[in-house]
Parts: sequence; structure tokens; C-alpha cells
Amino acid sequence: MPRAIPLTGTATWWPSTLYQTTTLELRRAGERLLVDPGISPWEIEEVVSASTMPVTQVLVTHADWDHVMALGALPGAQVTAGRASAERIRSGAARQEIERETAEFLIPHRSIERLHVEQVVDPPAEVRMGPWLGVCRSGPGHTDDGLIVSLPDEHLLVVGDYLSALEIPGVYDSVSAYRDTLEALVGVIERERPQYVVVGHGKPQTSEDALRIADEDLAYLEAVLAHAKAGCSPEDVDRVAVPERGAGSADRTMHAANVAKACEAAAAVGAQG
Repeated sequence: MPRAIPLTGTATWWPSTLYQTTTLELRRAGERLLVDPGISPWEIEEVVSASTMPVTQVLVTHADWDHVMALGALPGAQVTAGRASAERIRSGAARQEIERETAEFLIPHRSIERLHVEQVVDPPAEVRMGPWLGVCRSGPGHTDDGLIVSLPDEHLLVVGDYLSALEIPGVYDSVSAYRDTLEALVGVIERERPQYVVVGHGKPQTSEDALRIADEDLAYLEAVLAHAKAGCSPEDVDRVAVPERGAGSADRTMHAANVAKACEAAAAVGAQG
């Protein structure tokens, strides 16, 4: 089975073996744009060498290690990222995370000393990435640097690590911010009705499937927040129902972390007054 999965006449989904992490490839006017290209050197090379069209643009939804692996291997491309992602990349924090996580998974890396960003976005904003227009919105919750981007010419919505059918919400920033981002995403999807909602892990979703997943994830996060607000113990994770996804023990671990984070935030609010 080929790894490249055509979505439209100009868009291709390239899932990585690890986590089914998305590399989105767009072709237009003799140029290519890659969204979150990765993960392994051979996967990156396969995408880059798939066409004689140059990769002139890269879009980063957030600066987690598995979304920025290819930046150093594409020195001639203009990289667009949100301000907080750019800071993670320029400060060396993204490189340190790459070194740590690739060692864990025995994945080699190349050119990570040359990670770069040229175009910094302060959402809400519209940006030009070569022949592509991106309508950018802030998307905190999973991390604090999330960037949600509509690509109207492609009829696509790129959401980073939200709305995956493979895993439950993974909250590394804030449960309430994650909920707010999902609510905003529901509004965007209902208004724009993109042909595909491109997620960070797993196959791109139709608008209908993305909205169904959003409803499940919102119900889950509201339950987590209610559990925390009621003063329940972060150890009582089984009191909150978890959406049925495919990540097994990883979902259980993530659920416990989500509940702990919500309880910690609720306790901090209570301590203030």
C-alpha cells in the first residue's frame, strides 16, 4: 500500500508510521507547501523527492518534536509558524525535545541544528505562503502554541493535534483552553464546511466526522472540568467516561494526566479565593 494518500487534485496526506503523524503536501503554481513535515529522515525524503516541484513553503501548527523534524532539512523553504512556536524553535527547546524523543523511539534525526522560522504569525491574521492564503487562528489547549489555519483555496482546515479519531484529547496546556478551542473549531467547521479537516494524527476527516469527534471530545472535557470543579480527587479517574479511541494504555495515561491537570487548575482557583 503506498504511503501517499491523495485527498484532492492538489493535496496529499503522508502519514508517518509513528503515531500516524500527518505530513500534508500541497501543490500549486509549480510550488509545494508541506504542513508539519516528518518524522523519520526516510519519510521526509520520500515526500521531498515525490515531485520535481520545489518545497518553497512549510507551515507549522505547533512546535512539538514530531511536527518540526524536517525544518532543518528544508533550508530553502519559508517556514511559517505562530509566535510561540517560533520561540520554541529559535530558543532550542524544540531541538532538545527532538533529541529526547528520538532517543526514546530509536529514530535518527538530521539537520536539527538548522531548525528555522521566517514568517511569524500573530493570530488572528491572514498570511501569504507563496501562492497559498492562510487564515490563522490561535488554538491553545493541547499546547500553548497551537495554530489553526484555514486554506480557502484548497477547501481545507488544518487543526494540528485536535479532532483525531485515534486518540483522546491530549492536554499539555489547559483543559479549559482546549475546550474553548474545540468550541471555536466547531463554529469554523460549521461556517466553512471544508472538504477535509486535516488532523495531526490519523486520516483527515470530513466536516461531518470532525464535528462528531468534536462533540465527543467536548462532552469528555466538560466532564473532566466538572469533576475537578466538584473537588473530586485526581486519583478517581474512573468517574469520568473516556471516548472510545484506539490508543489503549496511552489513552488511559493521557486521561489520568488530563484529570490531574484540571484538578490542579481548579485547586489554584480555589486557593485564590
